[in-house]
Amino acid sequence: MKTIRTAVLAATFVTLSLVCLQAQDEPNTVSLSIEEIARRAQSRNLEILKSQRSVEQARKDLLGEPELMGSRLSVGGGYTAGVSGSGGWYGQSSLSLPMIPQLSLGGEVSVDDARQFGEELTLSIEPFTPGRQTYAEEKSYRNAEVQERYLRQRIYFDAGQAALSLLIRDMERGLARSTVELEQKKYELVQRQQELGETSFQDVQNQLVSLITARQNFFNSEQRYLTDWKTLQLLFAPSEERIAVVPVSLDEVLELLALRSIEAARFEDAGPSSEKLENLRSELVALQTELKVTPSWRPELKLAAGVAFPDVSPSVSLSLSFSPDQLKRDEREELSADIEVKRMEIATESYTTELQKTLGEQSIGIVEEALRSTRIQKDRDGIALQEGELLYQQGRRTTLELEQLRLNLRRTEILSFQAAAEVYRAQGNYLMLFFPAETD
Repeated sequence: MKTIRTAVLAATFVTLSLVCLQAQDEPNTVSLSIEEIARRAQSRNLEILKSQRSVEQARKDLLGEPELMGSRLSVGGGYTAGVSGSGGWYGQSSLSLPMIPQLSLGGEVSVDDARQFGEELTLSIEPFTPGRQTYAEEKSYRNAEVQERYLRQRIYFDAGQAALSLLIRDMERGLARSTVELEQKKYELVQRQQELGETSFQDVQNQLVSLITARQNFFNSEQRYLTDWKTLQLLFAPSEERIAVVPVSLDEVLELLALRSIEAARFEDAGPSSEKLENLRSELVALQTELKVTPSWRPELKLAAGVAFPDVSPSVSLSLSFSPDQLKRDEREELSADIEVKRMEIATESYTTELQKTLGEQSIGIVEEALRSTRIQKDRDGIALQEGELLYQQGRRTTLELEQLRLNLRRTEILSFQAAAEVYRAQGNYLMLFFPAETD
């Protein structure tokens, strides 16, 4: 009774899955090849679009004009009480414009109760003032650019992998459906044999369990297909289109692997890299630049020249100030220590990427060997099927036995596709270590 209940539940789940799959067949479904999917994902992926906006914002922050942010406009007025009624109201306005960190231009206008106007223009020079410090902005821009480039590369490989995985899931559910049909025929055959007394009731129950297991596997294959289908669609979200994958043969997949193998061979003697390593190098450049422009001592020297109107009275002033804050020895020591730490981090990450390159090469060799083994087994199952068809024509094989041989061949074909997908994944992971590797 329990097994029958399980069978009913499995059949219900399969029916619901089929309803969900029918919902996918919308008019705006677009069928693309694996390569087309990988390239289109680079221009449609939401994370890439967000990353591009981050790059643009970082570029604006880097190329902005922060000196103008130091401009100051002031307006004021008041009343002065003088002797014998000589006081009165007055008003004044001043404007200061920093042209560059070392140079600023100012102007002032004043008027009193007697409508006497006064104007003054000033020019100030501070030669020891450091230039515009953009270390943080430069680092942010480089990091955003590196992140965007590596994200595009990663989405390209992930999209191709998702497309290939979806094709394999479709083959798996087709095999699972055929297995259910075969197990159903076996179950009906065993039932007839049990009615004729040629087999036992236990044999019927055992075959029923096999049928239930096949139905559950069919349901699981449908669920896996839906999961991979969703993964592929999310790479293009938000979108009104639904992406479908154009079916490919194993030989076509092997051609893709051969092309990637040629590309990977280009980097055999190249040094690997990573997003983290790129960012560490950018941070090192920023620290070195900051250390270069940080002197041991930075005095405050100011030279100002001005002219007052309407009397055209020129003026010149010079000031030099000293304070403990002008000594930058501790700051330089901290920067030097940070640079040494950053160099060690770069050395560690470089060693890590070298190990990843070695492991990537070994991984490709392992999965390629697995692919060769599955293809050999596929050829053997193909020969077994040919022999089975010949024996079937001679009446020495039953229809169910012939169908089982066909399922065996389909199973090894799927295993070959799965092994090819693992090679595809391993090649992608290896190529990620060598940037830039143009993909669009």
